[in-house]
Amino acid sequence: MFVNLHTHHPLKNNSGIEIVNIDLHHLPNQLPPLCSAGIHPWHVNNNSIKDLETLQRLAGQKSIIAIGECGLDKLRGPDLNMQMKFFNVHIELSESLQLPLIIHCIKSYSEIIKLRKDYQPQQPWIFHGFNASAETCQQALKHGFYFSFGNSLFKKQSKGSKAIPLIPTNRLFLETDDEKQLSIALVYQRASELLKIETSQLQAITKNNFKQLFNVD
Repeated sequence: MFVNLHTHHPLKNNSGIEIVNIDLHHLPNQLPPLCSAGIHPWHVNNNSIKDLETLQRLAGQKSIIAIGECGLDKLRGPDLNMQMKFFNVHIELSESLQLPLIIHCIKSYSEIIKLRKDYQPQQPWIFHGFNASAETCQQALKHGFYFSFGNSLFKKQSKGSKAIPLIPTNRLFLETDDEKQLSIALVYQRASELLKIETSQLQAITKNNFKQLFNVD
């Protein structure tokens, strides 16, 4: 069984565990069994108050097991102050509903680490698609972050492929994100090579991590 921490493309007849990211502008008629919901920083704008109303309405449903993806992106999206305003709302929602936070972060790790220090949240914060330096990784580890890796693992010299061996196994997840052609099995295979462990062992690790973090029957 594979745990896919974050995907935009749910598989049909999937026997594994996958957290499907919900598009608030194109809601399905029926939510998948396990979902996350949030406002991506790229999509934050003056109309996002309506999106927040949709999010708050959805977030109480049993299928929603995480808030996000949400976060900060210095390369794309609106002014960082506007992104920060909406990210703070997601943090508060995560805390009030006692749901983990799935975070999109591009060149904003210091800001997000500082927010965690300031908020001292009770809920887990997970950097999805983690692809940052060893130094950033160590700073995030100090403050209790979790990490999910995906496509960057296939790039030999990527920061992600160099960082994954530094992560304690109880803080580790894997994902396919928006890569429609990427199978979660291949992500596990590549991660197993980098970690020098059996894929079956990695499956057991991420399954246990999922059980620890997510309140799912």
